[in-house]
Amino acid sequence: MSGSKPDFDTYLRFDEMTDALRSFAEKYPDLCEIVSVGKSYEGRDIWLAEITNKDTGPASEKPAFWVDGNTHAGEVTGSMAALFLIHTLLEGHGPDERITRLLDEQTFYILPRISPDGAERYLTTPHTLRATLRPWPEPEEAPGLHPDDINGDGHILQMRVPDKNGEWKVSEKDARLLIPRPPDDFGGEYYRVYREGNFKDYDGFERKIARPLHSLDMNRQYPYEWKGESEQMGAGPYPLSEPESRAQIEALLARKNVFSVHTYHTFCGAILRPFSNRDDLEMPDHDLAVFKKLGDRGTDITGYPNISVFHDFRYDRKKSITGVFDDWAYDEYGVFAFTIEFWSMAKAAGVEVSDFIEFIRNPPEEAQIKMLEWNDRELGDEGFSEWETFEHPQIGRVEIGGWKTKFTAQNPPPHLLEAECEKLAKFALSHASAAPLLKAEMKAEELADGLRRIEVTVENTGYLPTNITKVAEEKKLIKPVEVEVHLPEGASLVSGERERDIGHLAGRSSLEGGSWKDSAFFAGLPSDYARRVEWVIRGEGAVEVEVRSEKAGTVRLAPFGFDRSGF
Repeated sequence: MSGSKPDFDTYLRFDEMTDALRSFAEKYPDLCEIVSVGKSYEGRDIWLAEITNKDTGPASEKPAFWVDGNTHAGEVTGSMAALFLIHTLLEGHGPDERITRLLDEQTFYILPRISPDGAERYLTTPHTLRATLRPWPEPEEAPGLHPDDINGDGHILQMRVPDKNGEWKVSEKDARLLIPRPPDDFGGEYYRVYREGNFKDYDGFERKIARPLHSLDMNRQYPYEWKGESEQMGAGPYPLSEPESRAQIEALLARKNVFSVHTYHTFCGAILRPFSNRDDLEMPDHDLAVFKKLGDRGTDITGYPNISVFHDFRYDRKKSITGVFDDWAYDEYGVFAFTIEFWSMAKAAGVEVSDFIEFIRNPPEEAQIKMLEWNDRELGDEGFSEWETFEHPQIGRVEIGGWKTKFTAQNPPPHLLEAECEKLAKFALSHASAAPLLKAEMKAEELADGLRRIEVTVENTGYLPTNITKVAEEKKLIKPVEVEVHLPEGASLVSGERERDIGHLAGRSSLEGGSWKDSAFFAGLPSDYARRVEWVIRGEGAVEVEVRSEKAGTVRLAPFGFDRSGF
C-alpha cells in the first residue's frame, strides 16, 4: 500500500484491508467514516464505510447507495472492488464533477468483506471454502475424500489415477487437458479424477467423496423464501443464523435511506437480477422495466450481460435457489438490487458463453483449449500445473496437476484485478445517479394584518420514485413523503395541518414499463413528481419547513420572517 491508496494488483488480507479503510478515514475525515457493524464467527470486525460530504448534511438524511462484497469466502475480488469504489469516490470528490455532485447530494454505504474469516483462510492457505468457518451441517469431518495439499506445492489441484475403466482421457489437442471419455471409446488410457487430498476412514477399497466441513452458504441465509437444509443446501439452521449475514441485514435495516444495492460476487462476468424463484411475468411491469434499464446500462459500461437468475442462471432447471440476498433486498426491503458476478476467464480467453451454468459444468473442449492458450500467453503458464507423479499414501501412484483456480477461474490474476474493479465502479456511479432526490421551494404572501399564506412546492428530481419499487409501494415498505411546518412562538395555524403526508412522488422512471416510447405519439404523464402544500398562519416570526423522505433525503427550508414583498 502507498499512502491511502491500496495496491489494486494484489488481494488484501484482513489486517491490510482494515489499515486501508482506516487510512481512508484519516485522509478524508470530511467524507469518510469507518464503523464496525458486527463481528464474524472468529471475532473479526465487519467494516462499513460511510461516504458523503458531511458539509452538505448528515449521511442519514440523503439518498444512499449500498455496495457489499465477499459474501462467499473465495470471491475476494468483491472486497477489492469495494475498496476501489471507496478510493474512487474519495479521490474524485472535487476533481470529478459527477462524483462531487453524488457525494454532495447522496451517501454511499460500502461493506467490503462480509466473510472475513473465510476470506482470510482462502488467502493464507491452499484451501477453499464457501463462506464461514463454522462447521455445518455437522461439527466433525465426514468419512471420505477431503481436499488437501498433499504434495506441498501450496495448491490444492486435481489427482488423476490411471484406471482402464476410468471416465476421463487425455485430449488429443492438448496433453494437459482431460476430457470425458465418450460412450464408445475403448482400448485407450483412462483415468479416475479426484480433488487433491486424503481419504478419512479409508478402508482400502471404497473411495467416498466427503461433504465439505464448511458447507454453509451465506447467500442462502436470507429471509426471502428461506428453506432448510433438506431443501436448500448451505442455508443454515434458520434465516440469518450467522453473525455475518445478520450484521449485514441489521446494518441495512438501520439505514432506511438506501435506495439501491450492488452485491459483489464472482465468477462468470454477469449482472444478475431477481427473482431467483419466480418468472419475470410475476414482477410489476415498472420494476422489471427499470431492472432492465439499469442493468442494460451496466452492460454498456462493463460488457457483462444483464440476466434474470430464474430464467438464465439456475443450477437446476427443476429447482430454484432460495434465501438469496438480492431477492430479499428487492422483495422485502423494497429496493433495486443486483448481484454482480465479476470476472470471466473464458471471456478473457476469447470464448463467448451463452449458458453460464452449463459452461461451468461442461465446458467444450475447444473452449478449454483457448483458456489454456490464454494461460500460456497471459500468465506465462503459471495458472496451470503440469501433471506430476506422486505416491499417494492411501491409493498409490497418482498424478497431481491442473488449474490453480483461485486466481485464474474464481478471481482475476492480480495484474488484471484493477481493470475489473474500475469498470464495476463506473456501473455503481451510473446506478447511483438514478437516485430519487427531493427539491423544495417556499413562498409567502401577506393576506391581512397578522395573517400570511405559506406555500411549499416539493419535487422529486430523480429517476427513481420516492417509493423506489412498485413492490415497496404495494407492501408499504417505504414511508410516504412528509412535510412539516415549524411555527415561531406565539404563532398558530389558521388552515392546514402541521404535518402532512403527501404520498410518494414519481420519478422519470414513470416512462418505463409503458408501451409508447416514440415522442411523436407520446401523450404525456401526469405531474405526479411534484406536490404543493399550503398553510395560513397567524402571527409574526420565522417559519421553518422540513420535507422528509426515507429514500429521497431530507430538505429543510431555512427559517425566515415575514417579508411583505413575498418570495
